[in-house]
Amino acid sequence: MSSPVPEPPVTGHPAIDDALAGLDLSGPVAEHAEQIQQVHQVLQEVLNPGSTPSGR
Repeated sequence: MSSPVPEPPVTGHPAIDDALAGLDLSGPVAEHAEQIQQVHQVLQEVLNPGSTPSGR
């Protein structure tokens, strides 16, 4: 019997919540570098607006 998939954390910020909801870390983390980078980019944009080049 497999355990249920945990719900992603809820931060209250829609962009962060969406990014975390799309993150799938099943399997080796090294195989999901692009997903982790996308979540990191969202966090950077939310926590430090204007610090990242536009269009990313």
